[in-house]
Amino acid sequence: MANIDLSVIIPSKNNKNKISKIIRDVASSLKNIEAEFIIIDMNSTDKSIITALDTLKKNNLRGYVIQNGNGNVSSALNTGIYRSNGKYISFLFMSRLYKDYLAEFFNTAENNNADFVFYANDENKAKIKNRDISRDAKAKSKDTAVDIWLLCELLKSDIYFDFNTVMFKREFILDKGIKFYEDFNYGYAEAFIYNTLLNSPKIVCCDKKPVYDNVNSSANDEAVPNTSCYGRIDSMIKIYESSLSLYPDNKYLNELFEYRKLPSVVMSAVRILKKEDFGYAAIKHSLEQKGYNKLLKTSRITPRQLRKEIFIWNTVPWIYKIK
Repeated sequence: MANIDLSVIIPSKNNKNKISKIIRDVASSLKNIEAEFIIIDMNSTDKSIITALDTLKKNNLRGYVIQNGNGNVSSALNTGIYRSNGKYISFLFMSRLYKDYLAEFFNTAENNNADFVFYANDENKAKIKNRDISRDAKAKSKDTAVDIWLLCELLKSDIYFDFNTVMFKREFILDKGIKFYEDFNYGYAEAFIYNTLLNSPKIVCCDKKPVYDNVNSSANDEAVPNTSCYGRIDSMIKIYESSLSLYPDNKYLNELFEYRKLPSVVMSAVRILKKEDFGYAAIKHSLEQKGYNKLLKTSRITPRQLRKEIFIWNTVPWIYKIK
């Protein structure tokens, strides 16, 4: 078998009417790249498997379909990683598809021997290039590695990129034992990115902006139950524990988790449940049962608006309103 440059992993359920076009479009955009398509079928009932297999065969494409049964998306993604053969891997999520970027991402990764590639706009690229840490100079060491610096910027929401449009060196992911948390149905992509950054990858930004595919994306097909929002809290707790283990002396990084990220994801869960018309007493009781209320800690590192939101929720929750 010829060496494979890129493995495109696609978790899919009941996408018979879209999967064929998506495979063909992506294959067309990867003309000079040896790619394989790994479609992880999640217990489809609409003959998606047959359609995907037929598309691969008719278009003489490398790849196969794996049946994941009733497993969740995280399980499907992990299966795809372990069964892939490409030097690099990327994921296509049917709920939020992008197009016209994989070839440029691959070339950027290959030319720079990168472990992790993502798109950053001009403002973010300038931040990354210049490592503008002047406002944090007293809190951070000037020789902070760019991967940890980028993680800090993500934790502060000072840099943003879509977690659906990234590329990884497969060898790096396997060597570091990075995987999607299969116990959680919410926040798994975010946690995967954070775990990657905690393991010191070589990072490169790509100039090519992914184009959102509003025709083929199925944003409403994978609704997450409101109770699953707690999974994001649990996954962030695990990431925080990893940070403490890997970087026990990095006070700045760990305080960002403790006083910014963890309180933020707890309040995000509160907002989700409030939108679902759960009463404040029921939400508070649930948070206390799971111990999440203990995560609502603040310090000078906590943004003012988040401190205010937490104060209202902790003291007068009956007047708490979603903005």
